Amino acid sequence: MKKYKHNSSKKPTERIGFYIALSICLVAVGLAVYSTYTSVSEYLQKSNDEYSAALNETVAPVAQNVTGVTETATENVQATPDEETVGETRDGTLSLYESSTLPKTEDVVAASDSDSLSAVLKVTESLIYPVDSESVLYEYSETAVYNSTMKDFRAHTGTDFVANEGDKVYAMCDGVVKKISFDERYGVIIEIANDEYSVYYCGVDSDTNVRMKDQVKQGEVIGTVSKIPCESKDPTHLHVEIKVGDKLIDPLTVILSDQ
Repeated sequence: MKKYKHNSSKKPTERIGFYIALSICLVAVGLAVYSTYTSVSEYLQKSNDEYSAALNETVAPVAQNVTGVTETATENVQATPDEETVGETRDGTLSLYESSTLPKTEDVVAASDSDSLSAVLKVTESLIYPVDSESVLYEYSETAVYNSTMKDFRAHTGTDFVANEGDKVYAMCDGVVKKISFDERYGVIIEIANDEYSVYYCGVDSDTNVRMKDQVKQGEVIGTVSKIPCESKDPTHLHVEIKVGDKLIDPLTVILSDQ
C-alpha cells in the first residue's frame, strides 16, 4: 500500500519565501493606503482653506452689539480735499467740505423700547417724505443686516428712500442748515436741525440749493439725489437719518405721524 506524504511537509525555505512574499504584499498595501490617506487629507485641507478664505471675503461675523459702518467703501468713493475748507465758491454754492458730523453707527447701541419711544415722542411735528417717490427701499434697523457693497453685516440706522439720480430732495421739516459736509462713506450730507432733533440727508449732489446757516421751510428743495459710496451696489436712493438728542430713531415713525 502506497504511503502519501502530507502537503505540510514542505521545506523550511519554501515557507520562509511564502511569508516574505506575504510581508512584502502587506507593506505595499499599507503604503498604498497611507499614500491615499495623505492625498485625501491634503485635498480636504486645501478645500477647507479655500472655502474659509471665500467666506471671510463675503461675510463678516455678526457682532453681538450693533456694528454699523466701520470701513470705507472701495468703489465710487469721492476723495476728501487735502485742505478742508468751508466757504462760498464763485457760483455762490458751498465748497467741499469740513468733515462730516454724521453719527458713526459703530458707536450706536441698540436703545430699549422705552428709550426709543421717548425719543420719537420728542418730535412733536409731522415730517414729510424727502423725495417724490414716497417709497422705501430699506428700512431702519439697529440689528445688523447684510450690506452688499461693503460685503459685511452692519446696522442700518437710517431709511433709504427710492429715487433716481437728480431727483429733488425736500426738507422734511423746518430748521436751520447746521452743516454741509463730506463723508467718505455717505458722500455729501446736509444736516438740518431745530431745537428738537437733526435730520441728515445723505448722498446729495455737491451742488446744493442751500448754504450753511440758511433757514429752511418744510417742503423746500435743498438739493438733488446723487450717490452713496457705502451703498453703491443698491439701487439709487436717498439715505436719511434722524437724531433726537443722542438717540437715532426710525425716520418712518415721524413721517406723516399726524395721520
